[in-house]
Formats: sequence, C-alpha cells, structure tokens
Amino acid sequence: MEQLIHVKGLSRDYKVAKRDGGFLKFMFSRRFEIIHAVNSIDFSIRKGELVGFVGPNGAGKSTTIKMLAGILAPTSGEAIVMGNDPFKKRKQNAYHIGVVFGQRSQLWWDLPIGDTFKLLKKIYKVQDDIYEKNLGLFKEYLDLESIWNQPVRQLSLGQRMRAEIAAAILHNPELLFLDEPTIGLDIVAKRQIREFILKLNRDYRTTVILTSHDMKDIEEICNRIILIDKGVIVIDCPVAELKNNYNKAAIVKVNLDKPVAAFDIAGAKGTPEADGLKWSFEVDKTITTTGHLVFEISKVAEISDIEIKEQAVEDIIHDIYKNGV
Repeated sequence: MEQLIHVKGLSRDYKVAKRDGGFLKFMFSRRFEIIHAVNSIDFSIRKGELVGFVGPNGAGKSTTIKMLAGILAPTSGEAIVMGNDPFKKRKQNAYHIGVVFGQRSQLWWDLPIGDTFKLLKKIYKVQDDIYEKNLGLFKEYLDLESIWNQPVRQLSLGQRMRAEIAAAILHNPELLFLDEPTIGLDIVAKRQIREFILKLNRDYRTTVILTSHDMKDIEEICNRIILIDKGVIVIDCPVAELKNNYNKAAIVKVNLDKPVAAFDIAGAKGTPEADGLKWSFEVDKTITTTGHLVFEISKVAEISDIEIKEQAVEDIIHDIYKNGV
C-alpha cells in the first residue's frame, strides 16, 4: 500500500522565559528553558488509513498535526508528506490536503455558505464537474441545503462544523487532518460527521488523521491509534490490537436456569440478583478470561442468556494515562 506520510526523528522545541524573582529581574535578566513539545518521533501512514492521534492536553498532538500540514517548521528531524517537505512546499501540498481545526474557521464570517464555497472553488481551482458533484454530496450527507444561503455567523456550532468539513474537502484532498472536529457538538451532529468521514474513506480512500478527546470518535472512525504523551509516542497499533492487549476488565452478566447461592472463581467478583437466578461478574482479565468464567459457571448451572461488555477504548486509554503501558 502506498506510503503517504513518513516521519523520522521529528521534533519541535519552544524556548520559554523562566520567571525568577520580580518584574525587573524577569525583564532584564531572563533565563530560558527549552520545552520539547514533540520529541524525536517516528511513524509512517499509508494511503487510505484512518488514524486516531490521541493524547492528554499538551502531549504534542496539535503541534505534530501543524508540522505535517506545513503550518509549523520542525526544530529537527524529517517529515515527508506525499513526497514533499510540508513546510517548504506549503502551497504545493495545499492542493492535496484538507485541514479542520475546531477552534479556527476557514469560512468567511459574513458570507452565506454558498458564496464561501464559490470563493473556495476559485482558490483551489476546482473543476466544474467535481465542484457540482461534491456540492451534491455535501447537501445530501451533511445537510447543507437548509443553510446554504445563511451567513456563517448565524450558524449553530454543529452547522458550522459540517460546513468546515465540507470546505476542507471541496477540492478532493488525498489527506484530511481533523483536529477535534466534534468538540461541543450534540449526539446527532457527532454521528452525522462520523458517518460522513467513513463514507469519504470508503468511496475516495481519503486518508484521515483525527485528533479528539472524544474516544467514541476514535473507536467508531479509526482503525489505527497513535498515542502520544509528553512529546513521545507511547503506543502505535491497530485499535483492535489495543483492545486485545490492554483490555484488563470486563463485565459479564448471566441468566441461569436455577438459582445459585455463591460462586468462587479467581479473578471474577460476582454479584447476585433475582435470588441467584441472575449474576453480574466484574472480571479482572489479568487473572482470568471471560471464556474461563463462562466455563466455570456452566459447571454449576445452565446459562440461558449472557451479556459480555468489554472495557471501552476510553477506559483503556485512561488506564494507560494513569498507570503507563
């Protein structure tokens, strides 16, 4: 599969004034310290991948995205995006990438959506047939028809974010950077945006790099996760592998054909309901497995119904933040 992004030893440092003593000392005899926002990271991304780039606040996510998009120059190391240095070839790469930053708008505040898109068509030199096809797609899947003649300043947050994503892909970019695209949105708007991103990837093989604090975005959209913390990549693996390798807990609920007074199964804490006909087990998967638990239960009573709920990606990531890998 074609490699779209290659990053080797990529770093971004900031020099920050350190305040010691009073105002005059700070102004005339400053000391500085170097902050490593991104510290010598390596990774590659292939065409068509859906990558979740996650980490706590200040981990280096947005800084990395800005370097890949050509907005920031790296302090050291190498980033190659579609065969180019993204900072040195910003204009050339702009025709092949789309960028959405949740806190920054690329729409004209006082213009109606329709006029904004006409301007973007000229800026990106989008052919008429591609423009019309994409407008039809946006109106159908992002519900832009109802707000087409409204100025951007009159739009709700959800409406504006849908328009931002449409604006970012008007020119059919190969690569789409999404930085917190669903922040502050309601459930309906989030689902609409998630489904549209998946459609883009499915129909056009658009490569997507997504940063989000909403792990539901990552779980529903991405097939790979890169976890960065303190400027260093901690985990880089498929989402399915993350669930398999780092999933330490599960809840198992069973209905039995006869009441059972007690269970003594290592690694599984059971709570009875309905006079022992129903049980809920908290499973420590570092000690036992859900399969072994079911086997042990079936030796005592027949299971008429079972529900197994694995640890969500959000909980796994939280555990890694808290306890490390």
